[in-house]
Amino acid sequence: MKKFISLLLVLFSINNIEAQNQIEYHFDFARASLAQRNIKEAIESLKIVYEAEPNNANVNFLMGAAYTELSGTEQEAMRHLLQAVQNVNADYKVGSFQEKAAPIHVYYYLAVAYVEENKCAFANRAFEEFQKYSSKVDQYYIDEVDRHMQKCPFNKKEGTDKWNELETKPIQYETVEPKVAEPLKLIDSVYLKNKGLVTERLEYTTNAPLYGVQIGSNLNPSPTSAFSDVKNVDVFIDSLGIIRYVVGHFSYRKQAENLLKSIKEKGFVDAYVVNVNNGKKYSNEVISYKNINLRSGIRGDVEYFVQLGSFKDTIPLEMTSIYFKIDGIQEYKREKRTVMAIGAYETFKKAKIEKEKAIGAGVADAFVVAYNRGKKIPLHEAINYTDKNEIDETEEQ
Repeated sequence: MKKFISLLLVLFSINNIEAQNQIEYHFDFARASLAQRNIKEAIESLKIVYEAEPNNANVNFLMGAAYTELSGTEQEAMRHLLQAVQNVNADYKVGSFQEKAAPIHVYYYLAVAYVEENKCAFANRAFEEFQKYSSKVDQYYIDEVDRHMQKCPFNKKEGTDKWNELETKPIQYETVEPKVAEPLKLIDSVYLKNKGLVTERLEYTTNAPLYGVQIGSNLNPSPTSAFSDVKNVDVFIDSLGIIRYVVGHFSYRKQAENLLKSIKEKGFVDAYVVNVNNGKKYSNEVISYKNINLRSGIRGDVEYFVQLGSFKDTIPLEMTSIYFKIDGIQEYKREKRTVMAIGAYETFKKAKIEKEKAIGAGVADAFVVAYNRGKKIPLHEAINYTDKNEIDETEEQ
């Protein structure tokens, strides 16, 4: 049952988790692990949450869906899904620890699981329940269940008043503290340095809520240009090391809710309103990641360089010959390495010409990099800013 990861990645996107205690922390960590495809680690964390709230349909759904990703754990998956299906919320809040119900996709997992178990009447019942919400789900999932049902004939007279004979009472687990959980408990200067993150502490002049719209989250930052349809995106890192992307700082929630409607129309269906004056999540803004500026927008001049080489220790003997062939070589330190480059150039077009010259002089690996206000920026952003008709994304390395 390995074909459902596309749905898992949607439902397990990391967002809206308040790290108030260890139970909520493990819930958050489990979702982060699922997003990274660390299924076994996620299940260990979910067991801890389940032990505290065995009747929580949301937790049971997550466990059931996670177990479907492992071989030989179909019975565990079914038991949790059957507990989850007792409480389904069509308006399920994705990612919220406060959500105690299961999403309508529990019927999707149940239908496919029953087909795998050759319990076709039960599979059909789950499918019929799922179809009732066809206006709220992607047609792909309806078609996927229908495809499975084609190989599972059943007798319509079979009774399906109860989902099946499996026990639905709470399961007793021996919980194991996830070995990989500790590094995410707190972020500190060492953690930030190891991740290549530069952050800035934000202090607001009010203790009142400031509302924004979170449009995404992950464990490794990416430039805000990745959200091509939305501008003015701020990047935060929370106390667990999770990166959060937020638009807006409004005094009134209604203003953020209006923005949310527009953002969802742009395709960010999992976006939701947050309080950016929440110090545990939004007090540390991410400025750069591995020397790449994440802040939205390019301001001022862009400088292009042709990088000739990057060396940790001594410059290789074969590279010394380029000092007799190429003029204007500069050496500078970056992340404990010595970088050799030529430039700066005002346009990508000019830098590309110089790169070709460097290759002709024997530096086969020469490539173009771009900087704005002293920070490295994605090359395609720089080209869009200076050479709109010269985009060649194969240049970026």
